[in-house]
Amino acid sequence: MNKELIFALLFGFSLHGLAQVRFNSNAPDLFQQYGSPESLIGKKSSDLKVKNLGKLALFGPLQRKDIKAFQKQIQLELLLLRNNSLTSLPEEPFGSNNLIAFSSQMNPLKALPGNLLTSASILYLELTETELDSFPTRSNLPNLHLLRIIKNNTDSLVFPDSMPGFARLQSVEFFNVPLTCFPNFLTRCPNLEQIIMNGCRLDSIPSSISNLKKLHTLDVENNALTHLPHALASLPALRRLNVAGNKLHTFPEYLMYAPQLEELGVKNNPMHAEDIEILRIIGRATQTVVD
Repeated sequence: MNKELIFALLFGFSLHGLAQVRFNSNAPDLFQQYGSPESLIGKKSSDLKVKNLGKLALFGPLQRKDIKAFQKQIQLELLLLRNNSLTSLPEEPFGSNNLIAFSSQMNPLKALPGNLLTSASILYLELTETELDSFPTRSNLPNLHLLRIIKNNTDSLVFPDSMPGFARLQSVEFFNVPLTCFPNFLTRCPNLEQIIMNGCRLDSIPSSISNLKKLHTLDVENNALTHLPHALASLPALRRLNVAGNKLHTFPEYLMYAPQLEELGVKNNPMHAEDIEILRIIGRATQTVVD
């Protein structure tokens, strides 16, 4: 029996089917798209009195009694917390094997529950406007498909070099996240298809990115890159490369010959106009759109 079937039997959903839907916590039909359709939905703190909620979205500050009631909701499949003035989260209900999607928005979280960071059921993890300094080395999310972090409000967010890769991770989306360097754990995620890191202060991309044989999109707009690794040219699936808004004085022409490259974004770099025109000429020959 394969792993996806086991998870479907245990948790009542199809990993494969869910993976085909783009996770958007702001979609009006969010609760209908994810998890079991018959699950009870809670949308205000008074709903915490209901037992066995399957989906929960809480907006606004929570009282201590609300937190206690929240800890008992161990059947949750989808959880959205927004603007609750939370700096930390309890270990429960994150220790359950039901939660497939978690989004925290506008909560100044300084740490994440260990149960959340080692959950085998989490497919989607979204963190907006947190105050995290680092992810623990022990973080291990074997079935995570999407990791999205938006506007982390600290001087830097560190992913330890010893942090393991996530076997099923497909998409990483970081927007305005202050990184000290490119997170090395990402180069150990064999199924990673998309990396978006906009406004993350990156000054380099490691050559070990060549490990990502399924990567089709690398979008590193508005960073501080001064050079690009040769390894990008060998990525067999790379179709879209966006390095706009960096500090590139030259662009390595050999990267234009990446086998599947279709789109290249280079605007707002300190490059000479004639160099950009050369890239456009090569682009016409290689059927790559250069912007």
